[in-house]
Amino acid sequence: MSLIQTIELSLGSSGALISADLVNLSDKHVEDYEQHWQPRLQEFSQEDQDLSWRFKEQLANRQANYESYAVEYDGMTQGMMLLETQYHWSMFTPGQRLVYVETVVSAPWNRIYIQRPPRIKGVGRGLIEFARQRSQALGYNGLVGLHSLPGAVQFYEKLGMMRLELDPEEIVDADEDIPYFEYMGQTQEQESRDE
Repeated sequence: MSLIQTIELSLGSSGALISADLVNLSDKHVEDYEQHWQPRLQEFSQEDQDLSWRFKEQLANRQANYESYAVEYDGMTQGMMLLETQYHWSMFTPGQRLVYVETVVSAPWNRIYIQRPPRIKGVGRGLIEFARQRSQALGYNGLVGLHSLPGAVQFYEKLGMMRLELDPEEIVDADEDIPYFEYMGQTQEQESRDE
């Protein structure tokens, strides 16, 4: 498990800045999720509603188009993310690939609806910013897309992501009616600021 980069976060109680490690997802992170996260999520009826992180780790290890990451601080996994890097296209910039965030989660004690104040702030933001860096590194101009759970819509709006409203005729069933967000390409953002 090698360090990819450090990210700056803050302690929720004091606001003091801290440096956390961004690393590739490993068995240690999946074990933290299973042993420490899941009991706390169950206690608050907030179980994550997607595939297991063990499956996601294996997917990223077997398929080159998936990448999985974790944030560590003080010996504990504070957040995790799964990216798809080859087969998603921008809805705002036709013909341009983007990095798609399959899943991004923060540890239960960092979620404001479970713990106030959260133990550590900025984990989700740090992971999304790293997804944007990956997009730049892959030549995708910083384009990142994701579907948001209803409770996270404000979070992505605060990050400055653009929301795409789906045409009701394109929605096959109610489960598909989840908001889609995308970061514009970095040159598009600059042009918007210059106007």
